[in-house]
Amino acid sequence: MNQNNDSRSITSVSLVGYEFTNLSIAIGNSQTFTLDKGMPGGYSDINIIVSHKYSAWSGSVSTKVNFVDGDTTTITFKGCITFEGCEGFYLEYNP
Repeated sequence: MNQNNDSRSITSVSLVGYEFTNLSIAIGNSQTFTLDKGMPGGYSDINIIVSHKYSAWSGSVSTKVNFVDGDTTTITFKGCITFEGCEGFYLEYNP
């Protein structure tokens, strides 16, 4: 999980069978998660939910990801709030 957003900290990452909480992944940082319990939901169309926070504001974004057994998948949190001139927050992944 990479943090490529200007102001928000990633606070949790969730997917079927896993919930990584109490995180504080700041801009420019990344964190690797080992999915050592297998993939109970399979490898295709797995919903990833990333929660983020800035000051008193929090929210979450999600995307569907296709994993490949034994490979590393990189998910990047991107975007900004709409009044800063973009479409909002989103996740981008590279299988």
